[in-house]
Amino acid sequence: MSFADVNGAHLYFEQYGQGPDVVLLHGAGGNHLSWWQQLPVFAREFRCTVYDARGWGRSTGEMGVGRFVLGTDLVALLGYLGIERAHVVAQSMGGRAVAGLTRLTPARIASLVLCGTTAGATNDRIRQLQDQLKRERGDGGLREFALAPAFEAGEPELSMLYRQINALNPPRPRGFVGRPPASYRGSMHTALSGLGVPVQFMVGEHDMITSPEMIREAQGLISGARFHELKGAGHSAYFEKPDEWNGVVLGFLHDVSQAAP
Repeated sequence: MSFADVNGAHLYFEQYGQGPDVVLLHGAGGNHLSWWQQLPVFAREFRCTVYDARGWGRSTGEMGVGRFVLGTDLVALLGYLGIERAHVVAQSMGGRAVAGLTRLTPARIASLVLCGTTAGATNDRIRQLQDQLKRERGDGGLREFALAPAFEAGEPELSMLYRQINALNPPRPRGFVGRPPASYRGSMHTALSGLGVPVQFMVGEHDMITSPEMIREAQGLISGARFHELKGAGHSAYFEKPDEWNGVVLGFLHDVSQAAP
């Protein structure tokens, strides 16, 4: 087991493979184990780093500091591991860490894959869509909408595995990963566009947390960004449709590598 004591946190991490660096950031429903269908594939060509965010999985640290610590923890971990530049793959909550990395050390980002997240790129239309989805979900927690209904019906064993991985996470403060206050009108799209790196958006067709329409809107805010919708998948498309998801992301990374000077 490997831990990094950085930024006032005790972060668990694992690394696999050799080559250019790829860092995978899990969502609120997962932890480092979430990437079990990606690591054997990506580690053939890249050095892959996965870790548990503070308060998830085996990682610990003060949670009262707020959501911005997701970004500062990532910056500190990259420094600890000596990763100067990486392709960053973020699922859902992982987009918050991307926003922090973009603000603090943008030169570390070689490319971005944003799955089920806008990474803070937003506008009034996206906010309207978020409100609409919240009404459609009703009073149920986000956890109940992590997978598409058809996936849960057709893949009960994998659905159980997903929930068991989630169950390994300890309790955390309520609202830690919630939306910003209603008065907030900022957006990360200018900063993300200013990175000057390739960006790939991914979303499941039946995502009830970040809908395809929402992600399409975010894509339009970032010049040159790509978009891919995974048919039949829900919010956790990387878990539900791993072969397609892996193929799209690998193709994107290959394109980025060929275009690099």
